[in-house]
Amino acid sequence: MKVEAGKVVSLRFVMKNAAGDVIEDIMNQPPVEYLHGSGNILPSLEAGVEGLQAGDAKRFAFKNNGSDDEFQIDLVVDAIRPATAEEIKGGRPEKKAEICGPNCCC
Repeated sequence: MKVEAGKVVSLRFVMKNAAGDVIEDIMNQPPVEYLHGSGNILPSLEAGVEGLQAGDAKRFAFKNNGSDDEFQIDLVVDAIRPATAEEIKGGRPEKKAEICGPNCCC
């Protein structure tokens, strides 16, 4: 299964700025999930993930919208699944109560 609109994508990543400083590193943490095509992540990030499959790794550079700042991301796609009708309607994956704690903000 490939990353495309209407799929829930689980991934881990390391993001660095142009100077090579680590901005965020969740490579050794549980993956984040998003609904591909819903506009919940930067369009340049979404475009970089488009067409990948579970298990794929990729490095690419992107610019934040409206900024000249360039970032580099190394990511791994952990899983891809079809979104439910409720997830598509809501524009994001459903929370997983068994993973998230009481103060979860996912």
